[in-house]
Amino acid sequence: MTDGYRASVQRPHRRIMWQALEWPGCEDLDLAFDGTGVVADGLVIARVDGEAVRMAYRVECDEHWRAREVTIGLHGETPRTFAGDGAGTWLEDGRERADLAGCIDVDIALTPFTNTLPIRRLALAEGAASDLDVVYFLPAPRLDVSRAAQRYRRTGSGYRYESGSFSADLTVDGDGLVTDYPGLWAIVDSGEPAP
Repeated sequence: MTDGYRASVQRPHRRIMWQALEWPGCEDLDLAFDGTGVVADGLVIARVDGEAVRMAYRVECDEHWRAREVTIGLHGETPRTFAGDGAGTWLEDGRERADLAGCIDVDIALTPFTNTLPIRRLALAEGAASDLDVVYFLPAPRLDVSRAAQRYRRTGSGYRYESGSFSADLTVDGDGLVTDYPGLWAIVDSGEPAP
């Protein structure tokens, strides 16, 4: 693989915790790799703009880190399920979402995990960049789903992420998981064994 990440993660399971920096909150992520795909189960608890948010999500990807199914729900609401074919067609609860056509990746606001999907899938060489449209989930104060344009550029220490007027220099580990998202998230437990 040319992106500097292992073609297959050596450990089949990781448990990661991130601390929110802009507002009170944290995320607990259970990440499993089985050689044929990736399954991420996350729980985010936060207070955003004065509102309490409890969001649970599950993202299932194929072995190339293309999102195939996303289930996402806010506390007290019925979870919503989105299925992708890995080529840009999306269904929500069995109905096609034409407004999301062409999107391969997903981005769930309030979690740094979904940055890993294009990081792993694109396999960018240092200095290379890619523009993409993603299925964008904005969970607060209610779940809103739309498409968003984003750009990733590989840097020496990670990735430069841009969307609209927002940009951030993401530091990532050997599996492409964000360890530092300046001003927003910092990893507090990487699932790595203690030295």
